[in-house]
Amino acid sequence: MPKVYLSPSNQTENRYAYGSTNEAEQCGRIADACRIALERSGVMVKLGHMPSMQEKVRASDAFGAELHVPIHTNAFNGSVMGTRMFCYNGAGRGMAACKAIFARVAPLSPGTSESIQVNPKLYEVRVPKAPTAYIECEFHDTVEGARWIVENAAAIGEAIARGICDCFGVTFVESEPPKPAQPEQPAEQKLYRVQVGAFASRANAEKMVQRLKAAGFDAFIRQDV
Repeated sequence: MPKVYLSPSNQTENRYAYGSTNEAEQCGRIADACRIALERSGVMVKLGHMPSMQEKVRASDAFGAELHVPIHTNAFNGSVMGTRMFCYNGAGRGMAACKAIFARVAPLSPGTSESIQVNPKLYEVRVPKAPTAYIECEFHDTVEGARWIVENAAAIGEAIARGICDCFGVTFVESEPPKPAQPEQPAEQKLYRVQVGAFASRANAEKMVQRLKAAGFDAFIRQDV
């Protein structure tokens, strides 16, 4: 199975236009969901939360990653929205992975300013030994974009995982749907018996049984031992 290194942003200073949150927090949520989906599908995954890009790249190389995936959200002037992806060149696995991931994420995002770009100047595109598919999921400096990220982090992570599986020809394994709640079982019904009388004479007991049955009640005689 392929080996994939996920490198979520650690930029806590990049505040969101919606919610009291930031890029590092939300990209961590996206990466966690992506990792779970990939591992469920049999892909070997390493998730890097190191404080620097240099440490992440060294960990990716040591892991022997076949694909390096930085996960970020974007910002510009508060008016642009859309998914952006970056790779080292226009051929090879990096571009193939970008196309596969983009095809899964871009249709979900609310923005329309979307593209796949060749940009070897980015450190995590240029330096890792593995091909890179660098994703900016959506712009977080717009309220609509930030809200979409916050409310759909798990779905974004799953979409990235689907794209990675598409790239490697791996069958994506769906998560198990939650089991339906079992209907509450009725409490066991308790029965209370009412004794009408006790008779020394069986004949008198039988007369009482007949009177009770005539009145519509079930009745029987039980003799004490």
